[in-house]
Amino acid sequence: MGMPPCRPAVDPSILIHRDPRAWEELLGSCVDLFIEKMRGVGVGDLRSLVDYSFEGPSAMWLFLRRLEFAGDHAAGWNTYVRERWVPMGARMRWPYMQETARMDDLRVRISPAFMLLPYDQHKETWRVNASTLLRYIRIIPTFYQPHYYLSLALPRRLRDLARNGYVWVANVRSQGRRSSALAEWLYWLDHGRMPHIDVEMGRFTPGSPLDKVINIRRGRDAEVYRFSARRKFVHFGGGQRRGI
Repeated sequence: MGMPPCRPAVDPSILIHRDPRAWEELLGSCVDLFIEKMRGVGVGDLRSLVDYSFEGPSAMWLFLRRLEFAGDHAAGWNTYVRERWVPMGARMRWPYMQETARMDDLRVRISPAFMLLPYDQHKETWRVNASTLLRYIRIIPTFYQPHYYLSLALPRRLRDLARNGYVWVANVRSQGRRSSALAEWLYWLDHGRMPHIDVEMGRFTPGSPLDKVINIRRGRDAEVYRFSARRKFVHFGGGQRRGI
């Protein structure tokens, strides 16, 4: 008799979310199925499962590919483990601000969740859509401790953008587009967790008082306020800030 279907209550980006409580609550019985599939690599409990996944995300599909998925998030998991693909863009629906900074040399359009895929097979996607990250690190180490190496590689001046608030970063315009994915990266680097999952779990950590516009609610009602009031923010250097 085969294993029962796994019914995750979250998308596959939880695989880079280092919070065992979120795994337990949002994956439920899937945790036991994941552990069973990964005993051969030394995974024996929830903590070792979370650590293994966080430190080597692009290998996870190998262990999960024979599982059956059901429920609202089944399509995303099946696409990941069977077709080796995840959506490229940000998962977090950051509140909208009408006016914020413009930094036209900033280019990060890939979510940290894209690290679930092997870097070598998607080099061109990273080059075109995340040139800002590749400016500081030659490859994205999706196979081994990406959080550690990216934290070392990215310069302080880029990381410090989060001091203005993750919502502020998400609304920085670069080449006509918001920087939602960059805000997700900075949050993940600061906390080792994905912001949209933290909102779901009621533990989103603000980077500045501005981030308190995010409305945290538990369960299916988790959402963010749409922050549309007109506010005036500094525009750097006539519309651009160089050297990021």
